[in-house]
Amino acid sequence: MLAALSAQAQAQDQADSPSLTGTQVLDAFDTAAFGPADRPDPHLYRWPSDTQVTVRMTGDAPARFRQWAEAQIARLSALTGLRIGTTQGIGADVIIAFVPQFDAVLDGRYNDLLDRFVASDSRRDSLLAGYRAAGAVCAGQVNARGTDLAEAIVFIPTDRMAPVAHACIAAQLSRIMGLPFALPGGQPSALASDSPHAHLTELDRAMLRMLYHPRMRAGITRSDARIVARSILPEIRPAD
Repeated sequence: MLAALSAQAQAQDQADSPSLTGTQVLDAFDTAAFGPADRPDPHLYRWPSDTQVTVRMTGDAPARFRQWAEAQIARLSALTGLRIGTTQGIGADVIIAFVPQFDAVLDGRYNDLLDRFVASDSRRDSLLAGYRAAGAVCAGQVNARGTDLAEAIVFIPTDRMAPVAHACIAAQLSRIMGLPFALPGGQPSALASDSPHAHLTELDRAMLRMLYHPRMRAGITRSDARIVARSILPEIRPAD
């Protein structure tokens, strides 16, 4: 089924017509991958290209929510070239935790699960405080070994309207690929802070292709990534 969904994702990507400038793509990639200009440790993080990423879904959710997650996994696999697949076994690299309400996460009712992805109670409490301050309705956490991403969890609430849940799945699974920072409001992206998009946009797909292009490497600095990204741009979209 995932192979069929991947083919559908590729077909839709090929049907989309370009409408962005190269500068828009480069600036958005810089922000989504590296965060604010003054952020410490501005290095690139991504999953190793030779690793199979396994995903396990937990919690009760409508069948369509799980289908949306499977479709997003297929799309991300097509865009990044990573081997991403679902599993029912323990030890998955990524957990998609469907929760009745995101407030249950904020209230600490999923700390036993979240604690597997944070180094300490204080780090967990800081993470939850950040979610509250941002008014988050869904969220995730991704960890790395060095600059290689290695494990992640995303929390998807099932009490939200379908478009919101769909947007959470699209955005949070994309963020844990190595684009963890929100874009400014108004950007045509599912990763924007005020995004109305329930699906990945042209800009999102361009950033993911750029992140996993063979010339882009985990660990490179922001300035070096900008140089590489500029060289990649003509290969992932037509010239302006």
